[in-house]
Amino acid sequence: MKIQVVSAIEWEWPRQWKVGPRVLNDSMFFWFERGSGKAYFGSPPKVYEFHAGDMLLIPQGMEHSIEGTAGEEPHVYAVHFYATLFGGIDLLHMLGFPLYVPSGELAPYKQSSERLVRNYATKSPGWSLAMTNDIFSILLYVIRTEVDRFTPLGSIDCQAQLPRLQPVLDWIDLNLSCHEITVADLARQVFVSETHFRRLFQKVFGVSPVQFIRQRRIDRACALLRTTDLPIKQVAQNCGFAEDAFFSRVFHRLVGTSPAAYRKAELI
Repeated sequence: MKIQVVSAIEWEWPRQWKVGPRVLNDSMFFWFERGSGKAYFGSPPKVYEFHAGDMLLIPQGMEHSIEGTAGEEPHVYAVHFYATLFGGIDLLHMLGFPLYVPSGELAPYKQSSERLVRNYATKSPGWSLAMTNDIFSILLYVIRTEVDRFTPLGSIDCQAQLPRLQPVLDWIDLNLSCHEITVADLARQVFVSETHFRRLFQKVFGVSPVQFIRQRRIDRACALLRTTDLPIKQVAQNCGFAEDAFFSRVFHRLVGTSPAAYRKAELI
């Protein structure tokens, strides 16, 4: 498992606040120190009522909208991150983390959220590792205390194939800046034919190798746009796009906005 921090921000939201409907490229959680409301996930939506102390845990690509109880002014912590399994699978989606997590006496949400926001704001030495540890602690706590509410995805056979494809996923991440990554390159990492590799990859991940690589490139681009001041042209090159125009078209198709607008937006 790998955790990559994107952002952590503390908010005082106004009355009659609402978020979405929207779909994010990363995973995130809302922890409510004060406030209550309703959250809507998916289509048709699953509806959850939340209160102070509760957490909403939103996996990558999950459509959602959230609205507060009239008259309240919530105090909210919003933390964005990537949590991936075997180099490319969204952990929250694969393991079926619950979308709504109730408060608990021993829950680390308050202390961890405060540290996450502080470390993201100050960026003192070791801040990224410290934030990674806090996110890991939160996810581990949810696994240990809410295990009966998990809904894992994928067949046992597909999950058994994941370790076999680990060298491919590692190789993709190491070579994302390369403009040319072929199926032949990937098949060589696990010593199978291209035809067999295509079938195996599609079965395990549900997408073609080309689609998977393109999504990984955009995931990295989103992280760079939100955590660095690199020019957009440099971001495109670092993520393996030889042409800026093509990068912008792919980014808009998968994220729903332009790279410049994504960087400018204050996504909560």
